[in-house]
Amino acid sequence: MSRQSGKSLDRRHAGSSDVRVSEDPITIGVDKSISIDLGKLSAPTNRYDADYAWVEHRPTDAAVSFFFAKRSRDEGEDLRTRLELRYPPENLVNHFWANTRTFHSGLQDFVNLWPGRRSWRDNRLEVSKWKATKDHSEWVNVEAMSHAGSEATIDFYSLSPSGIARYRRGGASASLRIEPIVRVQLTVFELLDLLKAVEPIVNEVQRYLPTEDAVRALREAREEA
Repeated sequence: MSRQSGKSLDRRHAGSSDVRVSEDPITIGVDKSISIDLGKLSAPTNRYDADYAWVEHRPTDAAVSFFFAKRSRDEGEDLRTRLELRYPPENLVNHFWANTRTFHSGLQDFVNLWPGRRSWRDNRLEVSKWKATKDHSEWVNVEAMSHAGSEATIDFYSLSPSGIARYRRGGASASLRIEPIVRVQLTVFELLDLLKAVEPIVNEVQRYLPTEDAVRALREAREEA
């Protein structure tokens, strides 16, 4: 997967992706690159209401995880549920980060309109250590962000790695399938804090991420073998 379109989603209304579109969101370029039109994706039917959001990075494992959590109202420093969405580091840099620069800037401008607003997540590190009654984990590699007023959503999807592998081995593009995983609902303030937390991780990942030229050369060598 080499690129992902979706600039039109930068400031769309949060509910617009509920419209079901029959057109295929995946197109193949003349160079066999895979492009995804986010505007043609169906919204995930699974929903998660998040009070907190944070990201963790383990450089030794090249692992990146987004965490979303719901606080237990009556149990003090405990979480009712916690959702982990594991993200490939290459997708974090080339998709999650690269495709949200305009959205991130617009979100910052909107949040700046709220007088006296500060980051209320001063206890971010502590929250990541709270115990959760229930945990759930999924792999994702594609996303679409949106906000309407102070409500924000991130729709997460998975483009099947096995489908990509079959396509790369000369299979038909019909093997490429994208699955809606979950829509995370949160405030614009929490989303902005999450994007700020991602930036230093992107810089860390870029230090060890293989270059696109190196990956392309390896793939071409395998295809010729």
